[in-house]
Amino acid sequence: MLQCYYGTGKGKTTAAVGQAIRMKGAGYQVLFIQFLKDGQSSEIPMLEKCGIKVVYKKMPQLFIDMHDPQMIKEVSQLENELFDLIDEKYDGIILDELLDVISLNLINEGKVYDRLLQLKKNHEVILTGRMPNHKIKVILDYSSEIKKHKHPYDQGVKARKGIEF
Repeated sequence: MLQCYYGTGKGKTTAAVGQAIRMKGAGYQVLFIQFLKDGQSSEIPMLEKCGIKVVYKKMPQLFIDMHDPQMIKEVSQLENELFDLIDEKYDGIILDELLDVISLNLINEGKVYDRLLQLKKNHEVILTGRMPNHKIKVILDYSSEIKKHKHPYDQGVKARKGIEF
């Protein structure tokens, strides 16, 4: 099955972390991949303590010039690394911020879409990010939108360790 936590509100990764822990508690082998993050998020030590494999993937850069051969090579390498990480030994796979990676054109949407279609047949796959595109929305089995109504960041409060990251 394919699940998605998306929107502008706080709590998408937190929901995915909770689901990962629940799956691990039920005996699943779980892989948690974080994109666009630096590996400093406070949930990582606890996930690892629970026996959940955590990987964070820095992107080559935030804006990709798909006419630059070096950039194309780096993005292709990242895609291959991603697909190599996801193997049959994992029952649950969390792809944190993958929706944003797709919307920023940092990865080939077609390849990801095809892989998600394959994975959802035999795995529980969870996506997070701001907004799934229409193509992804159509294949979701669960879809939960998290909306921001108010956030301290809007008043200039910086992200706090243990709360926002």
